Amino acid sequence: METVYLHKVATCVPEHSYTQEFAVEFLKKLIGPNEKRRRLLTWIYQDSAIGKRHTVIDDYGKPPNEYTFYPPNEQLDPERTTGWRNDVFIRESGRLSLTAVKSLFDKVSPGIKDKITHIISVSCTGFSAPGFDFYLVKELGLAPNVNRFHLGFMGCYAAFPALKLAHSICRADPEARVLIVNVELCSLHFQKKFETDLMIAHSLFADGITAALVSACPDDAEGDKMLLRSFHSRYIADSEDKMAWKIGDFGFEMKLSHYVPRFLEANILPIMEELFAKNGLQLRDIDIWAVHPGGRAILEKMESALELSKQNLHHSYDVLWEYGNMSSSTIMFVLDKISAAAEYGNIFACAFGPGLTVETAYLEKIKC
Repeated sequence: METVYLHKVATCVPEHSYTQEFAVEFLKKLIGPNEKRRRLLTWIYQDSAIGKRHTVIDDYGKPPNEYTFYPPNEQLDPERTTGWRNDVFIRESGRLSLTAVKSLFDKVSPGIKDKITHIISVSCTGFSAPGFDFYLVKELGLAPNVNRFHLGFMGCYAAFPALKLAHSICRADPEARVLIVNVELCSLHFQKKFETDLMIAHSLFADGITAALVSACPDDAEGDKMLLRSFHSRYIADSEDKMAWKIGDFGFEMKLSHYVPRFLEANILPIMEELFAKNGLQLRDIDIWAVHPGGRAILEKMESALELSKQNLHHSYDVLWEYGNMSSSTIMFVLDKISAAAEYGNIFACAFGPGLTVETAYLEKIKC
């Protein structure tokens, strides 16, 4: 059985960012003097554990008459269509994914670019055909016969199906080198419509891009790496209406119930035990925790369910504070932080998304 390595992860964010304080004041100006709505916004944004978030939209902080993404007026009317937003995704996904992959190639052994056999692209925030994976092949001069797979519209847990697919490919073909690229530009889908679920989503989501190399060859990168050991997936019964994601006329529309953290708290332990049973593990065998930081409440409920401290989840809290929730890219940011840290051993990783679907993984970080 081939040993499969997650060698390196490279991360990238757009140049523009804003603080949570700026975001809530921006929304309050938009909704006007409706005190009930203003109080709800304050409640949603307070103690979010997010410091700032990045976006491809450069309008924030400018006078309304200088807006280029939004209509140039204080009311942001008429709202931009889904087609308009997707055109921005097409342009920015190509640019930013190229930056992330170039950064990754700087981290791995020379010549890996010419050995890439597969690209797995991941996104739930925009689409085109050909997509940014095709753009990468052309711009980087990758082999024209590279195998390309796209995982779309899966949401925050999609990095795990990508890693599972890469794992299977490399076990089947020891010479395979798999490039995984996650591009999530969530900020493109901001909408004025005042609904609690939508406002919660607006308070959390941001833009982030990652690139990662997976292979069965230990020499593809110097230094520490992670072994991809095992994966386990399960959906939580009767939870489909708690998180969902669909295409609307004015961007993608997300349903995100405030009950999601409670559902995860009640179900994560038995799901984790199913993964452990397949691998002869127990809770005490886990040295490092990589939990998708979907929001402060989710991390706190995970601490409660698994009897962890905030320090156990410090990588997740750090990513949440620095970047917010970047959908499928987020857990890869967490794994990048773990990769750079001086800690080793068994890793439990998990993420959650529409369904509610819970994806879990057992990895091991080794010192090389």
